[in-house]
Amino acid sequence: MKKILSILLILILATTSLLAVEGAEDESQDLNPITNSSLSALIDGSYPHSAKSLGMGNAGIAVGGRSDSFYMNPALLARRTLISIPYAQVTLYHPYDLVRQDENGNSIITDLMDVIESGEMEQAVGPATEFLQTIKAGKGKLAEVEAGLTLGGGGFALGLHVKDTIHTFGEIENSKFKANLFDELNVNVLAALGLRFDITPSISIDVGVSGGLSVLGYTGLIGTSDVIDMMGGSNASTGEDPTLALMKTPLALGYYIPLNVGLNVNLPWGFSVGAVGRNLLGSAVGIKMQTTDIESVKNDPMAAASGIFTETEDFTIKMDPTFDIGLGWKFENGLFAPTIAADIVDVVGLAESDMSARSFIEHLRAGAEVRILSILDVRGGLNQGYWTIGAGIDLWAIKIDAAYYWQEFGDTIGDYGLDAFTIRFNIGFDR
Repeated sequence: MKKILSILLILILATTSLLAVEGAEDESQDLNPITNSSLSALIDGSYPHSAKSLGMGNAGIAVGGRSDSFYMNPALLARRTLISIPYAQVTLYHPYDLVRQDENGNSIITDLMDVIESGEMEQAVGPATEFLQTIKAGKGKLAEVEAGLTLGGGGFALGLHVKDTIHTFGEIENSKFKANLFDELNVNVLAALGLRFDITPSISIDVGVSGGLSVLGYTGLIGTSDVIDMMGGSNASTGEDPTLALMKTPLALGYYIPLNVGLNVNLPWGFSVGAVGRNLLGSAVGIKMQTTDIESVKNDPMAAASGIFTETEDFTIKMDPTFDIGLGWKFENGLFAPTIAADIVDVVGLAESDMSARSFIEHLRAGAEVRILSILDVRGGLNQGYWTIGAGIDLWAIKIDAAYYWQEFGDTIGDYGLDAFTIRFNIGFDR
């Protein structure tokens, strides 16, 4: 486990260092993802998903569990106690490309293991360069690093979540393929309340609401072709400070007010039906963004932070609210505890589609979990037609979850599926 975490962190840090080498040449980039399709991944309306839900096909609106409840459906907080301080999660995309062997029997992962054993961390740049060469046309991701904490009891909870994502965007320019990266940082501070109303001894209704403050920051596109050429050429040891080019990279900073509401109906025999409305202020208020550059933020970070809320925005990102529904079944047993969940994401979008089987699958998230002896969790599911698998170990105060799955990054399902591996480490109490 320690070696796996070391490999993931070294690869992410080395890739980030390559970002710093190239920098962005065009300081006048359009940073509005509404008008610049290369940044459109910023408006996908996604919310934090843990390795638990990812292993279950990203489903769980009606069953949730653990601190997932905080983000998946605030109604699930009703009569729940959770303490998660802290949790950390790392996701690496293209893991198959990491383990795929060349004609000599070598792979990126074995090269990284050699780096760890030698202790010469600067040698990680070579495998990281190979990793960048896996970028394909269109939207994608390289890695995500998340951390946070949640505290709650009696239906009320507070949470802090920080996520850094390295996005990719490949395009054809002058008959040549060009790979680009951009970095996104999200900081979310939320409060949530869930209440339960007993209707009969076997039927109850949970309602919940969550809201707070979210800060969004992201860079403009950063090309990688020159980086790869430089790393493989004789000028790789020029001694130039790679951070100098990074300083002029355009940067967008802004904030928004997330507001989500949830409902869950608990039925006899472990069945439940849930619904959640997300980003209810997305189209009315939106995300108010300002443009700057990394050098300005570095020179006066306090001014940049205060300017997010006091200065007039340069542009506003507006996103439509989404409404999801889910069905769940959970059987509580000390020896054997199965859970089944099926969600329909963005039911309005589904209703406005051609209602074909393909459209239904595109909006479907379904999965199952089996808990054995309250210690071992085994998971599987389907996310937009792609299979997912996962597992978890629960040692009461220490939890480790992992998932391997595929995500769709194309315009429709089947266009461009990208595999990913997520591992999460959590210290806390959640029942």
